[in-house]
Amino acid sequence: MRPGHGDRSIACMIREDILKQFPDLFGTKTVNGRQVNVEDTIATLTREVRPAIAAALTARRTLLESTAPVREKYAWPRWDESFEDPVSGRTWTFRQIVQGLVDNFLGKETPWRWRLNDETPIPEHVHPSRNPGLELTGPWSPLDMAFNALNSPAPMNMPDFEDASPPHFQPDGTPSNQPVGVFAALENAKQIHEGRWTGRPYEVVKKGKTRAYRIDKAPDRWPTRLARPPSIHVQYDHVEVDGAPAPGLVVITTLWTFNNLDALARAGSGVYFYIPKLQSPREALVVERILSRLEGLVGLPAGTLKVKMLYEEGNAGRCLPAILWVLRRRLLGTNVGRWDYLGSLIEMWKDDPKGVFPDPQTIGMATPNMIAYQRYNALLMLMAGLKDGVLENAAPIGGMAAVMIYQPGDPYGRSRYNPLALRAMVIDKLRERILGLMFVPDAPLPPGAAPTLEDVLAGRVKGRLHDAYRQSWVASPEPEYVAAGNAPLRAAVGELQGILDAPRATADVKGKPVPTVASGLSEAERTLLQSRGLLDAKGRITPSVVAREALDAPEKLLSQERWDAIYTPPKGDVTIEHVQHAFYMAANYGFQILNGNFAAAIDDYELKLRFMNDLATYRINVSWLWSLVHHQAAITKDGHLQRQVLTEDGVVIGANAEDVKAGTRFTPELFGMVWAYHDEWTNAFFAEQDRRGDPARFDRTKAPVIMELLRRQLLSPRYIQHSARVLFVIGQASARDRGPLLDAIFDLPRPEIVARVRDGKLPPGALAAHDYVLDVFEGAPR
Repeated sequence: MRPGHGDRSIACMIREDILKQFPDLFGTKTVNGRQVNVEDTIATLTREVRPAIAAALTARRTLLESTAPVREKYAWPRWDESFEDPVSGRTWTFRQIVQGLVDNFLGKETPWRWRLNDETPIPEHVHPSRNPGLELTGPWSPLDMAFNALNSPAPMNMPDFEDASPPHFQPDGTPSNQPVGVFAALENAKQIHEGRWTGRPYEVVKKGKTRAYRIDKAPDRWPTRLARPPSIHVQYDHVEVDGAPAPGLVVITTLWTFNNLDALARAGSGVYFYIPKLQSPREALVVERILSRLEGLVGLPAGTLKVKMLYEEGNAGRCLPAILWVLRRRLLGTNVGRWDYLGSLIEMWKDDPKGVFPDPQTIGMATPNMIAYQRYNALLMLMAGLKDGVLENAAPIGGMAAVMIYQPGDPYGRSRYNPLALRAMVIDKLRERILGLMFVPDAPLPPGAAPTLEDVLAGRVKGRLHDAYRQSWVASPEPEYVAAGNAPLRAAVGELQGILDAPRATADVKGKPVPTVASGLSEAERTLLQSRGLLDAKGRITPSVVAREALDAPEKLLSQERWDAIYTPPKGDVTIEHVQHAFYMAANYGFQILNGNFAAAIDDYELKLRFMNDLATYRINVSWLWSLVHHQAAITKDGHLQRQVLTEDGVVIGANAEDVKAGTRFTPELFGMVWAYHDEWTNAFFAEQDRRGDPARFDRTKAPVIMELLRRQLLSPRYIQHSARVLFVIGQASARDRGPLLDAIFDLPRPEIVARVRDGKLPPGALAAHDYVLDVFEGAPR
């Protein structure tokens, strides 16, 4: 480490190899006519927000470890709880904040009324309602991934510095000259925005062949970019301030702003961010302070740096009105999704034996509690985004479609299953679009009245229709796949019923008819949407009715009924087959991480599809399996442990072995059988690769590492909130140190770790590993 290019009295140290590889990212720059210094800014912002981050993460752990009942510790905030206003510096009570939201919805001018983006207007190119379609996320390193993102027909792109690219992680055995992905992605963005890759090919060797990539689209047709920085719990080892790692949020927002603002402005765009993992107004205040300080440094009006927010934590939902209020100068919309959100719900109920979730594979975005979550998100965006009766200043954003298509060259010919993925994309986005149709009647409707979309559009009922969910997420840039998702989001509202009622058309997938992309609804699809109140008995779209009289007081908005609808665990079974499936997904993704691959498509033997996994899917599976072992939960349905079998789709888990009867407890012994059968599958999978002569893409020696890690983690009484952090620690460790590090993370109390490190009985990094994995800060309660 050595100081950066700025004032040496500002103790910001950039690791030597980062400065050597990426010198253009750092130092003194002129941005928007102002002279700024990257290192000085990182140091100043870090010092300003580091105490607030430590306090916020301590609050997270206190809540996570609280023994209070779930309905008590995760209740709506007290009405008299107060929050700091970043605009005025005064404090507002939660009641005042929610009352201001209600007043905006009712169109009442009061001292408490507030709405989103009222100071600095939203630019057209980033407006969530003016740019309907998909938001594509993924890393911008290697460079071909950035090119693919810009060539995509998705109107929004999120360069991912969060789930897909932890900054400090390079697996044991990585060449020492390999660049760190986060900084390589920042360098790629800077060069692309400055025009250095315009018209130039980028050649890369893949699978023994040289392939050239180009940016095919003109800059004015590129998707709008919203950089996705890490949340407040992530620190960057490569950048230190006063001898401690700097917050990743500070590093990324500073580097992205200073290196890209001028080039983006020249292209008619701007600096925008997608903020993940916020759980409280206190955490939102950290984000607001960083962005408002950056605006001041480069001479931009407050609220110019716009953001979207991933509403992916159950804990965030209970205080979401206050989070929106803190970010009101810049927040464009809040996103909903299954992955981290489901993991957070499992986490909320982890200590309650009556709150064990059913098989997570059965909990999709159409599950009743997920429907309630999406509707709550849309409702708050409506109430906070209304201006002159129109949803003008914000909009809700849908979640990730994670199934992916197979390429034609798949060795087992599994591209035959692609119609399933394409249809899943269409239905996912159709459901979201219909969920976002909210009708505010001019006068109270008769009890039980449910006007159809046709009634509203024809003016047979008077009021205002709001068409809210016009953007949603996607994980893959393939044109056919993106087009399938774009179509429902971009269709005119008057065309939606026709899409549902279109003639049915099917493709044959192994003898079964699967609706095509353009097909009308199948009976099963129609029945599901009817059961969720999106269609009436005749299959007609029924927008949700948002009655003013039902929301004219804070207590009506944040009622116990709404809390129960969102947070009560859904009903369903715990089956041994899905336990094995969850372990399969966790182990396979963990293996990918240990090999340095953060966004990994896993072959899902149940869905017959590729399923995109990242840190959030790992969180779901590990949290759920841990809770089953922790409570020795009962299997609720007769089933079978399954062994590996070679099929036309490759080696899969699917041959019935031992019976497991309903009522059987998921004991450590039963877990051991699940573990052993997956180990058997792993060996058979590698043997099949060898038989076929397939080149090995990944280091097989990582397989026993993930197996041992999962065995230790799932049998440990210690719950780990950020499950994947263990992967990062162990993945970088030598074989000699892995066992002692796992002891420190899963078993030993912190004072004993301190003593053992001091006495040389644990490696020096054991204490740092424990504190990193568990978000422990020096001086904070432990």
